[in-house]
Amino acid sequence: MLSYRPTRPPLEVFRRVFDSPTSVKVCPFIRISIAYMLWEIWKGRNSSRYAGQVMRATEIMRHVTQWLRSTHSLVPNKTKRSRSVCEAFGLWGLHIIPTQTWTTVRSVRWTPPRAGQWKLNVDGASQGNPGSSGGGGILRDSTGCILFAFSNFYNIQTNTVAEAMAIRDGLFLCEEQNITNIVLESDSKVLVDMLRADSCPHWRLKNIWADIMRCRGRITTITHQFREGNQTADALAAHGVRSRRRTVFSFWQDMPLEARGAHRLERLGIPSFTHTPHSTTGLSTTVAYCLEEIRGGYYCR
Repeated sequence: MLSYRPTRPPLEVFRRVFDSPTSVKVCPFIRISIAYMLWEIWKGRNSSRYAGQVMRATEIMRHVTQWLRSTHSLVPNKTKRSRSVCEAFGLWGLHIIPTQTWTTVRSVRWTPPRAGQWKLNVDGASQGNPGSSGGGGILRDSTGCILFAFSNFYNIQTNTVAEAMAIRDGLFLCEEQNITNIVLESDSKVLVDMLRADSCPHWRLKNIWADIMRCRGRITTITHQFREGNQTADALAAHGVRSRRRTVFSFWQDMPLEARGAHRLERLGIPSFTHTPHSTTGLSTTVAYCLEEIRGGYYCR
């Protein structure tokens, strides 16, 4: 966990940032980080003052920290850069903790739906994003037996569009067979959140979204699954890209070899493991300090 100890007023901190000697300012990453932090605070202040929105320090912290982590990974020689950042912020009177990284290992597995429900797992694939794309899905009951599976080729599309098209195709097949009480499961967090909110901000998905909404009443539950727990649908989507045609499978024996193997493992409840990297950077300390000043009323007036 990051800790910080503010020792100077914010105006003095920022004056020291831009009046620092050349040896400290040799890394442009330092100045850019400060500028982005101020920009997020300024946006939050304006939203609070003119739009009537609540200015949440945790939300600003999240945006800035995500940007810092993504930018941090793009610059070479992380160890040297982290040291220079810590030294620079030390001159500015801020207590900095160096970058730390770790990995979380999680066991994931496919779980069957409750009795009387059907689980539709879908996935999309795009080689190049955008590039040659396909989608696939499989519908199973509470015992893991399949009712149908499908794979399709979608020409040149992005990952998100291919995923949405796979959801649409799976729901169309359910509609043809008059299947309701569906648990929809996808490894696309973006589309899962959109479906839960019943809102689509992407204009490229307008027509596909209209088709999905027409079948929305058949869905009772929408869940997100890691890719490692969605391997059958992933194999069917990859098959759609390779085969470049639409195929519907009524029996598991008819599915491609990779999908058959994944289906057997999922039905047996064999877990897979997902590795999630994490990192913390001392720059978040500066953000935390400024947000503390916001709570004190220095920037919210």
